[in-house]
Order: sequence, then structure tokens, then C-alpha cells
Amino acid sequence: MAQEAHLVPGRLAKGSRCFGAWLGHELVGYGWWSAKPEWIGEVELEIAPAADEAYIWNCVTLAPHRMKGVFRSVIIALVAQARDEGVARLWIASGGDIAQNTIPNAGFLPVLRFESGSRFGFRWRKVTPVATADPRLTAAADRAMAVKPGWSLHRARPRSH
Repeated sequence: MAQEAHLVPGRLAKGSRCFGAWLGHELVGYGWWSAKPEWIGEVELEIAPAADEAYIWNCVTLAPHRMKGVFRSVIIALVAQARDEGVARLWIASGGDIAQNTIPNAGFLPVLRFESGSRFGFRWRKVTPVATADPRLTAAADRAMAVKPGWSLHRARPRSH
């Protein structure tokens, strides 16, 4: 978290919450959760969870502890916390091989697929609904992300969160 330490006060001030995984007194991983709008830098979109929803993001396992189940533990703990607090739906984005196994095992279902890239100051994006996703869930994702399936091209808008 040292590389992102300067972002922490702003994240906490806007109501985001950070959950840590500890081995004794050592932080080995963490993940953030927001119940308010949050920027997803990889696709340059904002997600705005509904009143009874939250978004899990920026889950990190510190380098010496990777491949030891820390990410899985963080995700499972966040899901359990959400259940305890009465959160009706959690959103999460996945972009890595490890996440592709952990996220479904924690109860998440794929809803939208994003392809995205940037070049010469422009961002292209393709949004595709997952064929097996419940149409009501796809509609909820479309609302939360304020996107429609298909291609888009716009000026890149890098920002941090």
C-alpha cells in the first residue's frame, strides 16, 4: 500500500473502506469497497452502485505473499462482511488469471465483458453481455456502469481514485 499511501485519505474521506489481510503484525494484502460511485481506471468508467450494493476494487496481495491464497481470503472476507451488513449485491471487476478462479468460487457471476485499450489519446471500449447472464442482472450492471453493449471511442480520461 506504500505506493498508494497518498490516495488513502481521499478514499476514506469519500466513504470507501479498506480491508486488510494480516499475518501476525504484517499486512499481506488488502481490498477496497465502495458503496458510492467509483472510477474503474482500466476501462475509464465510473460504477455507481445502487443503495443496497457495493463495489469491490483494488485488491492487492503484497509481493512476498503472492500465490498463497491471500487474494482469495480477502475476497471471501469482503463477501462475508457484505452479507453481515445486508448488502444485496456486490460488483467486482476481474482482469487477471488468478481472479478468474477465485471470483467465481466466491459466488460472483460474470455479467459484462470489457475489452479496452488506448492509443493516441483515445480510449476504445467494447462491452458485451455474457450470454449466460440473467437479463435482470445484465440490466442492473448496465445501470450501475452507465454503459450500453457495443463499441465506443472517446478521448482518454485518466484519473486516479
